[in-house]
Formats: sequence, C-alpha cells, structure tokens
Amino acid sequence: MQKTPDYRFHLYIRGIILLGFTMLMFKLLITGNITNFIAPKMIPFIYFAVITFLILGVIQIWRSGSKKESEIVCNCGFDHSDGSSPIQSLIIYSLFVIPVVTGFIFPETVLDSSVAAKRGFKTGLTQEQSQSSPDKEEQASPDDEELAELYLEDPDEYMKKLEERVEKKGEEEANAENIPLEHPEGFIIQDPPEGFYEELEQKMLKMDKIVLTEDNYIAMTNILDQNPEKFIGKEIEFFGFVYREDNFKEDEFVVARFGLSCCVADASVYGTLTTFAQASEYETDEWVKVSGKLTKTDYEDFVLPYVQIENIERIEQPKEPYVYEVYE
Repeated sequence: MQKTPDYRFHLYIRGIILLGFTMLMFKLLITGNITNFIAPKMIPFIYFAVITFLILGVIQIWRSGSKKESEIVCNCGFDHSDGSSPIQSLIIYSLFVIPVVTGFIFPETVLDSSVAAKRGFKTGLTQEQSQSSPDKEEQASPDDEELAELYLEDPDEYMKKLEERVEKKGEEEANAENIPLEHPEGFIIQDPPEGFYEELEQKMLKMDKIVLTEDNYIAMTNILDQNPEKFIGKEIEFFGFVYREDNFKEDEFVVARFGLSCCVADASVYGTLTTFAQASEYETDEWVKVSGKLTKTDYEDFVLPYVQIENIERIEQPKEPYVYEVYE
C-alpha cells in the first residue's frame, strides 16, 4: 500500500513523456519537417504513432489520478514496482525526456557533406556491384577438401580443426551483429515496375534537355550511371549541394542529393560528377543549380557521366532537400 503514491507518480511521468512524443511528432507533421527524418511513404505510420501515443499517454495520466486502487495496480499478486532508486529513475526517464526537449529546442538539421564523406557518393554502378557480389557463405571454403582428407587420416586432428573452424565462424557472426544494416529489419525496398527503367531511358534519349527533379532524380541518375555513353553531348539541368572527395581535382565537385528509402538511417548520396573552371569558388555544402553537357570520365575503375558545366547559380536549400525512390 505504501508504494501506491510512488507508482502514481511513475504513471504520471510516463503519461507526460508519451504526450511529449505525441506533441513532437505532431509539430513535425504540421511544419512539414518530418520529411527531414523519414520518407513521405512512412508518414502514415507516424499518424498511427501520434494517435497511439496520445491514447496511451492520456490513459497513464488518468490512471495516476484515479482514486480507485484497482485502477492503479492490478490484482495479479505480482509486485510491479521496479525497486529503482530516485537516481536510477531520473536517469532512465532522462533518456526519454531529453530527445523530446531537444526536439522542440533545436532546429531540424539536414544531412550534409560530413555524412556524405563517410558514405561516398552513390552511383548505379556501385549499387549493381554490391548486389551482384556473391555472399561469402555461398562460396566454398578452400580447405573443405583438406578437412575431408584429414578425417580419413587422423580423426582426432580432424575434430580439433573442425572445432577451431566453428569457433572462428562464431566470432565472425558475433562481429557481424555490430555492423549496422542499410535498412531497418523487416523493411522491404520497393522494386520498380517491370520495364520501368527501359521505358524511362527511351524517354530520356528523346529529350532535348534532361531535367532532374525530385520525382525522377534517383531513377534518372541510375540510368545515366549505367549507360553514360548513350547520353554524351546531351544537355542536362539539375541542382543539389556541392560535395567533394579527397581525390577530386581542383575543378571538380559532385552536385549531390541525399536519397531516402525509409529514413535518414538509410540515406545514400546520389550525385553527378561535374567540372567547372571556377569550382574552387563554391564551398562544400553550398546549394547550386547547374546546366551543361554530358560526357563521360573514368573514376575508380568505373566509367561515369561527367557534366561540363556551362551555367551555374547559387540557390537556397530547397524545402524538400531529399529525394526518394518514386516509380510512376
């Protein structure tokens, strides 16, 4: 009975935290800044979360103020109090309160070249290479035959070698668990409709000027990366932020955009390498709109599209800085 007031307090705090997350998500939805963190196709899940958190928060606060003990604690005969000290409770609740408070105080930031530098700019060729590389587990081990022969010659030594291999594999799997996945578990990337890229490529070949927009940016960039020879001499226009890698020449930079499949955790840098005599006058992360002619160049064993800039202008960062996988 003496623990009831303390339990009421915990219920109240938990309700406030849930309502805090509700208001934070509602604020991001109203301002439109939610797309700085997730792809538009994930927004319905946020609406569901807002409603769920609101209901749960109200229930928690209502239970904390109830005069009936049966509505505060259950009659299952189990003590639900966690026995945490005030310091422990403060630390635990801080883990939830701090994100809510900082979400309201600090402005929503957009991914920039500091993130791009860790991931490198992505091309259709690099994606194809990663998808076509064989899985290590599917490759036959070179010493499988040696183990088979050892089993016939010395069974004890065979068992010793087998145990070493199992132990080594266990260590590799344990280390692999620390490697972050590109997409959250259970998330499925939407496959393009059959013939989508072939049809879009034909449309691009007939265009007098290729204009990259938010809706076609990723798809058209992938097509250009796959077949740069087909588009040599064509006019192109697009915009993005200036990004450089250490091995770029002084007159080179990438005009890039971050592409999202699900959320910022899986963001990839999609960009096109450009050349411009006054490239050094443009700072990294500065947003520019460029137009010029397409050619091709060799970069790290790949043949990539290369834009010779004819016109360039500084622009403000767009309201929607990211691009998404859209198939229409």
